[in-house]
Amino acid sequence: MKVNEEDNKKFAGMEKPDKKIYSVSDLNLYVKSLLRRDDEIQNIWVKGEISNFSHYESKHMYFVLKDEKSEINSVMFYSANKDMDFEPEEGMEVLCRGDVGLYVPRGQYQLVVKEMMVGGIGKLYLAYEQLKERLDEQGLFDEEHKKELPFLPEKVGIVTSEKGAALRDMVKVLKQRFENVDIFLAPALVQGDSAAESIVASIELLDKKGLDVMIVGRGGGSIEDLWCFNEEIVARAIYEANTPIVSAVGHETDFLISDFVADKRAPTPTGAAELVVPLKAELKQRLKHQERRGVTAVSNIVRGNREKLENLRGRPVFRDPNILLEDRYQSVDDNLKKLDLNIERYVEEYRRRLESQKERLKALGPFQTMERGYSIVMDKEGEVITSVHDVGVGELIDINVDDGEIEAETKEVKRCQKD
Repeated sequence: MKVNEEDNKKFAGMEKPDKKIYSVSDLNLYVKSLLRRDDEIQNIWVKGEISNFSHYESKHMYFVLKDEKSEINSVMFYSANKDMDFEPEEGMEVLCRGDVGLYVPRGQYQLVVKEMMVGGIGKLYLAYEQLKERLDEQGLFDEEHKKELPFLPEKVGIVTSEKGAALRDMVKVLKQRFENVDIFLAPALVQGDSAAESIVASIELLDKKGLDVMIVGRGGGSIEDLWCFNEEIVARAIYEANTPIVSAVGHETDFLISDFVADKRAPTPTGAAELVVPLKAELKQRLKHQERRGVTAVSNIVRGNREKLENLRGRPVFRDPNILLEDRYQSVDDNLKKLDLNIERYVEEYRRRLESQKERLKALGPFQTMERGYSIVMDKEGEVITSVHDVGVGELIDINVDDGEIEAETKEVKRCQKD
């Protein structure tokens, strides 16, 4: 619509808004992005009844999911519905997994369905997903809790139906692979309302027998037939057992709760038997191979040491051991010669130092003092008089000079003060 001049004047008089102005498309795109960023409404499960179902030539499906109070427009594109094994119908109760989104051209809130299941099966699958998520959060599936299977078990326990083909197959394979293994069976119901309790009782029974490993499982069947292996009490019995457990339910592609919590998972009961017990013939072959490797290794060691010995024997010292002694003799003589020279040098040095000290002592001796004009006064006992206190008046004294001795008598003793 063309805006006339009056409208322009009218708009010109209006205040400009503080916030951004959205176009309708921009607003719808923004709301769609908000919905996609909300993890709470992405990859969710929604159950309801199908209404207004249409399967277009494009192979996309359009319908409404409703319950007693509400409805939501839904679409399931061909990439998601091409592998479905049923055709949705009006009034069909279904369980849908998908993302909440927005169809921008119409501003239409809708559920984009990625997976659809019919009624009862859908309820079972939802219960399975909820239990799986809860047990995973509680750590029952953590690798750190899983026990290693023994390399060569002597005692193998089996929890399964005593009437099923699975038992016969497992026993046959176990004995074929290693006939010495002992097999302990704890019969259990593997289908029906009481199956979960029966499986738990058998696991607890075998767990008390000190077995090396245990197989818990059955042959294939529908999801309803296998449901007892999705029960929480079975999962906790497997988790709490001290014996390593292999889950062996006869299904190749789908995983049950028992598969996630068990220490190992086998796709079939036969596969479990093959996993638990090694093939005896293969072990013998491996032992022979190891024996050959051992013999080869020892031979190589012996050969190598023999070569080293031959090399040593070829050395001159082994032909004539005196060669080593000759070098030692010469070394000793050299050291003795050095020692003699050092002793002579040290003796001469000490002799020179002793003469030097002797000359110094001689220079400081009394005879050298007397040669310089001094004398030494001694009493009659031969004691040197060093003080006036050592002699009295009238005492005889000897005066030693350089060329003789003078005998004298003291006439007077004078004492003087030292400075």
